[in-house]
Parts: sequence; C-alpha cells; structure tokens
Amino acid sequence: MNLKQIIEQRLRTIEPSATLSISEKADFQCNTAFTLAKAQRQNPNVIATQIAEQWNAQNTDLATASVIGGFINFTVNDLQWQKLAEFIINNKKLPLPTQTPRTVFFDYGGANTAKELHIGHLRSPIIGEALKRVFQAFGHQTIAGTYLGDWGLQNGLVLASLIEQGIDCDQVTLDMLGEIYPAASKRKNTDPEFYERAATVTLKLQNFEEPYYGMWQKLRALSVKQIQKNYEKLNCTFDLYDGESSYQANVDTIINKLQEKNLIEKSQGALIVNVALPTDQKPMPPVIVKKQNGGDLYATSDIAAIYTRMQQYKPDQFVYITDARQNLHFEQIFRVARFAGLVPETTTLTHIGYGTINGKDGKPFKTRDGGTIKLEDILNTVANATTEFAVGLSAIKFADLINQVHKDYVFDLQKCIAFEGKTGPYILYTIVRINAIFNKVGNFNCNFTALTKYITPAIRNVLLSIMKLTEAYNVALNTLSLNAITDAIYNLANNFTTFYAEQNIIHEVNLEKKELYLSIAKLTKTALEIGLHTLAIDTVEKM
Repeated sequence: MNLKQIIEQRLRTIEPSATLSISEKADFQCNTAFTLAKAQRQNPNVIATQIAEQWNAQNTDLATASVIGGFINFTVNDLQWQKLAEFIINNKKLPLPTQTPRTVFFDYGGANTAKELHIGHLRSPIIGEALKRVFQAFGHQTIAGTYLGDWGLQNGLVLASLIEQGIDCDQVTLDMLGEIYPAASKRKNTDPEFYERAATVTLKLQNFEEPYYGMWQKLRALSVKQIQKNYEKLNCTFDLYDGESSYQANVDTIINKLQEKNLIEKSQGALIVNVALPTDQKPMPPVIVKKQNGGDLYATSDIAAIYTRMQQYKPDQFVYITDARQNLHFEQIFRVARFAGLVPETTTLTHIGYGTINGKDGKPFKTRDGGTIKLEDILNTVANATTEFAVGLSAIKFADLINQVHKDYVFDLQKCIAFEGKTGPYILYTIVRINAIFNKVGNFNCNFTALTKYITPAIRNVLLSIMKLTEAYNVALNTLSLNAITDAIYNLANNFTTFYAEQNIIHEVNLEKKELYLSIAKLTKTALEIGLHTLAIDTVEKM
C-alpha cells in the first residue's frame, strides 16, 4: 500500500467514512467532519478536533494531524518520507495501491489502410499507449490491438480507381495512395456511377473475389508496413495488428446470433437492429448490420470484433480510444453486444472519445493550403525543430497529454518545444541537468538515512511531489485521462529546480548532506523516468 492508503486505512478505524485528498495546504487533507457535522447538527471544527486528537494519540509514527476551519490536515512523519524514497530507489517503481488484477483489452490507433496517416491519427495512439501503461502499473494484464479500417468503402474506392486507370498494384507507392484516395473520396460525392462501381468492388472484396482480394492484400501490406513504422516512432506497442478483415469470418455468426435473439428487422432492404431504450434522452438511431446489396458495414465488423475478442481473450474490460465524433457509434455497438449477450454483464465496455487537435485559429489543424497534415511530416518537423527525435516526441506527447482527453486543444509548435513551462523538453532537461551533476561528482552512495536530520522545505516539496505523482496514477485510472500524471511530473521537475537553486549540491562541504542531496537528485530522476515511461516518452542523457 502507498502512504495515502495506509493513513486512510488507519483513519477509518477512528471514523469509517473518512477519506483523504491531496491538498496544497497539507500533505493530506480530510473534510469528513463537514459531512458528519451536517448529519449530527454539530460544529465541524469540534468533530474534526475530536478525530485529530484520537489520531495523534496513536498514529504520529505516520503523520501528525491538525485542524484548520473544520479540515483535518495531515503532516507526514519524516521517517515515512525516508521509507518512500528507499522503496522507489530499491524497486524502481512507485508504491501504487494494490488492485485485483484484471484483463483489459485496449483498442487504439485505428488507422485506415489505403490512406496515409495524418495529424488526426495522432491522439489515439498517444493516449491509448499511455493509458495501457497506467493499467499495467497497477498490475493489470493488457492486450493492445490497433483495429485497422481495412475492409470498407475506402478500399473499394482505391481499387476502382486503380482498375480504371490501369495501374498495377505492384507499382503503387504510399505517395500514390496519398493522392488516389482523396481524389476518389471526393469524386464519389459527384459521380454516382463511380460510387456504385466502388460499392460493387467493395462487396466483391468482402466476398473474397479475385482480382480484388489479391489487389487488396498487396495494398494492405503496403499500408500496414508504414502504419507500423509510424507507430513504432511513437513508442506504441501492439499485440495485434488486426482489422475489419480479421473478423469477417465471424460476421455470419453475429448475424445468426442477432436473428436468434429476434433483434434483426428489415428496413428498405437492409438489416437493422433497434437499440433505442425508453430512458434515452435523445433519439437513438438503429444499427445497420447489412446493406441493401448484402455488404457489411463498420458496425458489423466492430460487433464481430467484440464477439471474437471476447471468445479469445475473455477480458474484464474493453477500452476503445477514438475521436469523440464516434461516441454514438460505440454506444450503438455496445448496446447490440449487450442485447445479444455477446459479452457478459461483468465485462465493462468503455469508449474514450478525445477532442481534436486545432490550429491557433481554433479550427482543426491544417496545412497552409487547407490540406490535412501527414503524421510523418509533423513528426519530422518537430524532430528537426529540437535536433533530437526523442526530444521532439516528448514535446508532441506532453503537449497532448497535458490536456484533458475529451477536450480539443491548440497545437502550438513553438510552445510545445520550449525548454520552460509545462513541456516535454523541460522535463527531459531536468533529467539531463541531474545527469550533469552525477557526471561531475562521480560515484556516490544513494542513502536516505540523513533525511530526517537534514530535511528542508525544498526537499520536502520534492518528496511531496513524488507522493502526488503516485496519487496522480489513481486519478488517471479513475478518469481515463493522463493530465493528472503530466501535471504531477511537471510539478516534480519544478520543485527539483527550486531545490537545485537553493542547494549547491556539487560544492557542498558537509559530506553527509552532499550524499543526501545527491540521493534526492537520483530519486527525482528515477521518479521522472517512471512517469515518462508510463507516457511512452524516452529520456535522453544529454541535450
């Protein structure tokens, strides 16, 4: 158990309803007295004082309690800080609360084949990889799949265009796909005959007819190779590079199961499932599972994927990370999965809808001529601006994750690569500064036995920041957003900077103090590295 958990557990032997929170005015704070006072019609200050006195009678080995305006403030015992520091250094991990291990299936990335990755594909892999690592930090088993859009109309559009232009699939490059798909997508809106031809090709593909299936295999392999390359650049690791095509074999099984449950209705030649509930506050449209021409839709493949993954991995939770504009889609397919009994009630279905990346004008980020920016281009641009790819990647990721997941944010290149403020480069520079100290002093013994003797407010703030980083993991797990962790990492780096400015570590003449100061620096570096690893951000030795 971590320190907060231990204090809270003991506090509940005095008052069972007590809870702790991190506060700017104390190491921990409890406001339970206000709730009790309202129920008992008493003064909260009186109740808080009674609880604090009982606590101090037997628990000052952990922390000392004091009361201000009805709040119970806890100041952690210096010896506990020493134990916290030693735990992190010895175990190379944060003391996170123990949880019953669960199996969680993460679906993120979600690129489409036959199309180049663009800036709109950036958030899903960044958020998904970090959230997966948060769950891993708590001991949960994770399975990560990037569900590729490789079976839908965009493939039919590209194939129809290639056939029309007489282009051999073996000659197609990624740059060509980057031109062919946008042109075909635009054309389908003004050329009904082309659209119908592409839809027919899509249906033939989904029936594994040649030459369409063979052409598709070549285009898919080309796309997946580039998708993997870009995701590896982002430090994203997937157990599965599957997609709509991977679950095509189970589509008929899904349709049969829906029919067995009497969930399927016919509407204008298509097969639909009505998922509306009496409690819905807004209209809930039905889910189309078969088009008029017998073709499948994204929903059909997504439902088949849930069913197949449930059979194969039996996860306790599914977590999908996509653009917030897909909120309705996931609500619909989750309901179909529930209505049809494809997942047990004990399995949680979660969709995390993230906001868009906008330019300074508040609109979705575009090139100067209004086109969509390629993901590879923006990675190269930031890397060139910072001279090292790892530093550039830290800038991109930190700029994204410092925001709440569901909110849009403005991408400002100059701001995110700055070496001051809440940026990735600033955090990396803090580690580089610590490395420089170690290079100058050479080997030393990491030892915290003098902590209780020489602790200062600046050291205490560093230790408190590490404790708050630990608590931020709990917040991230509960809110499914990473901004609490990025904030805590920044605060730790900032508090170390203050400590570094106050103490001349390298020239400290008291050897016992110097050893402690160096140990605090190593502790800070270790905690920062743990936090950055969770965010899938690599550190650098020098900048």
